[in-house]
Amino acid sequence: MKNNYSSIKLINEIITLCKDHKFSIRIVGSETIKDTGYKYPIYKIVINPKNKINFCLIAGVHGDEIAGPMTILAMLKEPTKYFSKNIRYEIYPLLNPTGYDLQQRNNNDNHDLNCINKITLKSDNYTEIQALTNSIKNRKYDALISLHEDLTQDKFYAYVFEEEVHPLYRKIISNTSKKVEILKLNKIYGANSDGNGLVINYHDYSIEDRLYHQKQAKISLSTETPGKLPLSKRILINLSNLKTINKYLLLHYSKAIY
Repeated sequence: MKNNYSSIKLINEIITLCKDHKFSIRIVGSETIKDTGYKYPIYKIVINPKNKINFCLIAGVHGDEIAGPMTILAMLKEPTKYFSKNIRYEIYPLLNPTGYDLQQRNNNDNHDLNCINKITLKSDNYTEIQALTNSIKNRKYDALISLHEDLTQDKFYAYVFEEEVHPLYRKIISNTSKKVEILKLNKIYGANSDGNGLVINYHDYSIEDRLYHQKQAKISLSTETPGKLPLSKRILINLSNLKTINKYLLLHYSKAIY
């Protein structure tokens, strides 16, 4: 689906909204176009910095998956609806700005950014990943979500990274099933699924996988909204899932039963 937003337009709107609401936004790194020397900045937003419940949101890892960054923009337009005063939010609204502008999955060097390993942490082709990992170094999150899309799908599914499926993930599938059909296969792209939309105990060196196994995120998942749906519906699915995680975090840390 064609993206009518440039990265500059998107980020400028995000910066304006952050300033309006007095949210912290700063540059944590950049990706340079080698032919021109032009630098695309990588931004980080922090909301409610003093709170102890930590929720990390990552969007725009793949440039052609536009619903994630547009979801962050939608949240910032209605902050009282989507952000709890009792949760600290750390948000990376567009990790792959060059891919976003080129309307392609990979960055301008044609590398997939959804991988943290020895190569990506040292190579000049993965400065976006280095910006992220430097920014989250020594950080601990109660929940982390990476907003992805499967552009070939009209059904929803998600990747999770532990052997026993957390009840929160089941809740996300249950809530999402009211809005869109769930992909119910025993294997999804060759990976084991529970048959009800969750790829379980998956190890692919993705951002979410690494942060979970490095014990930086207690809860870690990658949602795959169906790219064949209208953009507005994909955004609504993301917003619903984020509200579900908010509710879980608040109830869990108030020792309530979810």
